[in-house]
Amino acid sequence: MNRPGEQRTLHRPARACAVLKNREIRQVITQGKSFVNQYFVVYILPNEKSSSKVGFCTGRAAGHAVKRNRIRRRTKEIFRLVAKDLADGYSVVIIARPEVYAAEFQQLQRAMENLFLRGGVITPGRKVEAECTERSGPEAGGPKNAHTQHLAGIKKKK
Repeated sequence: MNRPGEQRTLHRPARACAVLKNREIRQVITQGKSFVNQYFVVYILPNEKSSSKVGFCTGRAAGHAVKRNRIRRRTKEIFRLVAKDLADGYSVVIIARPEVYAAEFQQLQRAMENLFLRGGVITPGRKVEAECTERSGPEAGGPKNAHTQHLAGIKKKK
């Protein structure tokens, strides 16, 4: 329990955008403009509000529930990274395709950024994240966590 005067910390950051309801998702799909690539279908519809809204969909063609949930989690994380550059006043629906399951994370992030650039909801002059262009981790001199230290110890023993 929290003691008086202590501030409660959340385990995850605040959501960048509100989540669309089912009827709003249908409206964005029918009235919005679509942008497609190998991994995602993105529908974008301008709204009159000061904040943006987002909806996520994954069809049953993607596989069983465990696979669909993993695809949805990956899509939400990629959107969270891209959403900081998202302009206000848009409703966005992201439909993830089955190829998201096996693709590399950086490749998916670039694909989503490209769709948002084509849709005009992020500015084209911004810098690409250093995480996408540079290698990070122990081989690049980046931070080591317990797992990578453990793996490094195993490699040295052999």
